[in-house]
Amino acid sequence: MENTQFDPADFTEIQNKLLLATGTSEDLDEMLQSFMIAATEQLKLSNVYVYLLDSVSTKSDNNAKDSGFNFYLSYADSQNQLPHLHARIQSSLKQFIPCDEEAVDIVEIDGLHYLMYCLKKTGAIIFELKHNGFQASMLTPVMDRLSLACSICFSVGKLKNQIRLNKEMEKAYEKQANQDPLTKLPNRRSFRYNLYQEIANTKRYKHYGAVLYIDLDHFKNINDSLGHSVGDMLLTKVADRFTEDARVGDDVYRLGGDEFVYILRNVGDTETLAMSTAQAVARRLLDAMAEPMQVGDYTLHVTPSIGVTIFPNANNEDSDSESVLKHADTAMYKAKSDGRNTFAFYDPEMQVTASKRLILEDYLRKAINNNELRMEFQPIVNIHEEIIAAESLIRWHNPALGNVSPNDFINIAEESNLMLDLSKWIMDSTCSFIKELKSVTAGNAEFRYVTINISPKQFKQQNFITNLIDTLKFYDLSPDDIRLEFTENILIDNIDETVLKMEELLSSDIKFILDDFGTGYSSLSYLQKLPIRTIKIDQSFVTNFKSKTQTNKAIVDAIIAMADQMCLQCVIEGVETKDDADYFINKNVYAMQGYYYYRPLSAHGLIDLLKHDEKKAASE
Repeated sequence: MENTQFDPADFTEIQNKLLLATGTSEDLDEMLQSFMIAATEQLKLSNVYVYLLDSVSTKSDNNAKDSGFNFYLSYADSQNQLPHLHARIQSSLKQFIPCDEEAVDIVEIDGLHYLMYCLKKTGAIIFELKHNGFQASMLTPVMDRLSLACSICFSVGKLKNQIRLNKEMEKAYEKQANQDPLTKLPNRRSFRYNLYQEIANTKRYKHYGAVLYIDLDHFKNINDSLGHSVGDMLLTKVADRFTEDARVGDDVYRLGGDEFVYILRNVGDTETLAMSTAQAVARRLLDAMAEPMQVGDYTLHVTPSIGVTIFPNANNEDSDSESVLKHADTAMYKAKSDGRNTFAFYDPEMQVTASKRLILEDYLRKAINNNELRMEFQPIVNIHEEIIAAESLIRWHNPALGNVSPNDFINIAEESNLMLDLSKWIMDSTCSFIKELKSVTAGNAEFRYVTINISPKQFKQQNFITNLIDTLKFYDLSPDDIRLEFTENILIDNIDETVLKMEELLSSDIKFILDDFGTGYSSLSYLQKLPIRTIKIDQSFVTNFKSKTQTNKAIVDAIIAMADQMCLQCVIEGVETKDDADYFINKNVYAMQGYYYYRPLSAHGLIDLLKHDEKKAASE
């Protein structure tokens, strides 16, 4: 055992150096390493070991939990055996718990002295000595200061860590607030801020920008038929494709649902150049989206309708971010009305049209509940000119707007959430009338049914057939009392699902008619697949038939001949003259409908007409 003695005067200087070493850093590791170096040199130690309480330990290289401490740091790089592995030292460490006060202990093992100090509320420090040259109490002031320095380091560390966490959380919140969680594109909030910045730049640097508002065509059908998970995967692929095709410097955003927006920066110094650039980008997007997308087991085709607006306009009017977005949205609806899978530029007249549309939608919403709607019925006759059926037609008279054409409000109902409410009203009103009609015209053997026009949105409802059957039961009607009229736009989205639903209708003895034949896709493959037995040739082929071109007449004749060969009943719409009627009577068509025979009648008008026919038949 070495017998190193320290002069009391010299030890006072040693204490001062050690005290200075405790204040070298706010970082715990740096402060302890500085202190251990000074203590080893000044006190001629073999090693120094620091242990932290379990409750404050931040790392653990060697477990000492049996004592309530974790080994934290030592001065020497290599140790033969850590002190806490000795049972006697571990027992002494346990006596320090809970470390509320400073304590000291000395253990001698194999010729080494282990001078142990409890660092209040922090842990313990062990000096390994080969001598006994000073009393443990001589270092009490130093240990008091070291305990305080450790506590300060811990407090500062916690504060820094909290600041770091707060900054990370702030960044995460900012990212969440500005990023769409599904596609990882910037969201509406980010779009508005960046659009505001770009509008300011265009005015400052005298160039033009553009916004492209993109809505995916018939995306809801994918969600409804394949599920939202497939729809979400498709949206991520669409987002990737949009990002890949963006120009350098341009930004792509997802506003929500299936709506995306491009901000095109600096598209030209003149309005003409700006429009040309924006048009080129829009065409490139249409081309990019023409390629099918593989989503799981499905190969999907999705097309965009793109609205384009250039900013600022000539007078710098309506060039705030809200107006620019509204203009692009209006142009997008123009693209949809032009047939979808195309783009359209905004012009002020579009805004007038959009405003009228919003007004009309609001009036229509109220009309359903205000008894402004009514049904009319246009008779359908056979080649013997006997009334065999009638088509139900909705009419709307508004006190402020007057008579509103179905062409004006049906499309609005389809594009809004009103179509289902409107369809239910039509179904209930028509079935209620049929019930009344049957009770007063029971003797009219020729009259068979009333047709009801079915909207695509109504047909695609999962409970459509159940609701229809329940309605017939409620009004005590037979499936033979009605025919459902479908237009071809019901068929084009998912032909297989349509076939299944039509077959389910037939299994309930509910029959249907393919309306407006010739104006849509008119695909023969549809007629092969669909259980259709009656088609209506659209009136656009028939009205003023005498003056139609030979090509037009050839088309009508071909449709009639095809229907005959396929055993389809053929109804002719738009018969307005005797010549027209005679022509189709000679063709031996199933039935005809048009102003030559009857205009649409009120419910009581049709009842009176059929009663008159009964009396006429009885007198004959």
